[in-house]
Amino acid sequence: MSESPSPAPRKRGVDVIKDNLSRLPKKPGVYRMFGEDDTVLYVGKAKNLSARVSSYTRIGGHTQRIAAMILATARMEFVVTETETEAL
Repeated sequence: MSESPSPAPRKRGVDVIKDNLSRLPKKPGVYRMFGEDDTVLYVGKAKNLSARVSSYTRIGGHTQRIAAMILATARMEFVVTETETEAL
């Protein structure tokens, strides 16, 4: 009897952020970061979604609170808007 392979571990943290980053436009919008249990960790707005979200992939320079949020991120959602004001 052969064992079935273990499911691949779910991506979290910087890996999740990098996966989303490849699909983001350089446009204004809103982004939400969610934890493993779908708890909202953070809601932010950006003049340039791609540039703002990429800042979370950099090593170092984050407060402990932001570093913990990055590590806990299991998924993200985005809303692209026409202007930064609309994102507010």
